[in-house]
Amino acid sequence: MKSPLKIFKIRPEERLQSALALLVIVALNALFIWRMRRLFMQPGFGPYWKAFERELHLSGYDPLTYLGVTDWDVVYQVYRHPLLSFMIWPLSKINEWLTALFGVNCVQYLVALALIFCSYYSYIFLYRIHREVIELKRWDATLLTAFHFSFAYILLAAIVPDHFTVSMFLLLITFYISGVCIKKGREFKWWQSAIMFYITAGVTLSNGIKVFLSGFFVNMKDFFRPKYLLLAVILPAGLLWATATWEYRTYVLPKEKARAERKAQKAEQQKARIAQMTAEEKEQYEARRARREMVLKRQAAKTGKPMENHGFLKWTDISTSRWQSAYENLFGESLQFHQDFFLEDVLVHRPVFVPYRWIVSYIIEGIILLLFIGGIWLGRKNRFLWLCLSCFAFDMFIHIGLGFGLNEIYIMTPHWAFVLPIATAYLFKAIQARWLRIILGGITLYLYIYNGCLLADFLLSPIKAVI
Repeated sequence: MKSPLKIFKIRPEERLQSALALLVIVALNALFIWRMRRLFMQPGFGPYWKAFERELHLSGYDPLTYLGVTDWDVVYQVYRHPLLSFMIWPLSKINEWLTALFGVNCVQYLVALALIFCSYYSYIFLYRIHREVIELKRWDATLLTAFHFSFAYILLAAIVPDHFTVSMFLLLITFYISGVCIKKGREFKWWQSAIMFYITAGVTLSNGIKVFLSGFFVNMKDFFRPKYLLLAVILPAGLLWATATWEYRTYVLPKEKARAERKAQKAEQQKARIAQMTAEEKEQYEARRARREMVLKRQAAKTGKPMENHGFLKWTDISTSRWQSAYENLFGESLQFHQDFFLEDVLVHRPVFVPYRWIVSYIIEGIILLLFIGGIWLGRKNRFLWLCLSCFAFDMFIHIGLGFGLNEIYIMTPHWAFVLPIATAYLFKAIQARWLRIILGGITLYLYIYNGCLLADFLLSPIKAVI
């Protein structure tokens, strides 16, 4: 039996191009570490968490991984990311040892190593999808893989301390295995699906649906066999839900109860203080409270109106414009940074919609979409493409349909953007024309220069310490 780790072995034809990709990924991470080193490389853990909150506003990406690796706890929302906190636990232990050894917090270096690994192998597996599953020529496979990594929020996700690059890595492994199975007429075995679901959905719950879709498109009617449904769908889903429930009751619920008690005590103390205030002091207090409420209202307006204010539905959005979200954020900011409000957080200063300064940005966006649609049409009979499109459709349903994360949809780019070059690959396979390669090569070069310059300028700019 071949070792499953064999798929991580770099093949001769991948070495040069993957080395160049690795160089770019390492350089970006090095610049990010250099920019933030004075804030985050502090001995011990304490008030410098304020530095995370005040300085690490990167388009809505959360610095929770830095927090968890520095001082381990269940820092992620347990029902959306059931296993993430446990996945970073080994890094936190290594960081404890390194902090004791060197006297500084090495969290940035450890998280960067994980991000570099996931980004690098995301490149490898996307290239193999183009080369082995779709059967493109080496140059076309290289161009389309490089095209994907020129997208704004693929470059950014390679350095931010969040889970999106890990999700992209796991999804591309799943699609690669699925594509090989479809091509060779193999079955997606129940234990493969169960393991991939538990890990992939453990990082981000919604991505588990894509593992089920992979099982369906590979096995087709055999997916509905009672044994497969029980062992590959019901069992891992139940196990993951049980894990999340145990995690919530063990780690989260006690803290919520303690927080509620402190809040109640604080409310009583505040009530007593208000009763002793003079008329002038009460007026100042009411003015401060009105300002806080105004800030919360502005934030609520940006997050949109939810379907309900409880459960999973509290994360939905039925008021934000879908059409404007599509061309400014979904296929806009995700692929090309906006120059105004660059990398600012929509919950702080950035408006939900920011227009491009140049009409050429919209033209580039339109060409990318035309290539995408053309690839869908020419590859419409291919089962692997339908697998990718079904996963893309699921993402569009939860983001555009339900409005989950719609106000900052671009941060979800690593979950779905690889479908754009995969679909375009079928256009390349059907049309062997030099002009098509020149167009996509030009767009790819433009995106690297445009996105790369903006990102590098940001990373090279100094910041002031807030500690």
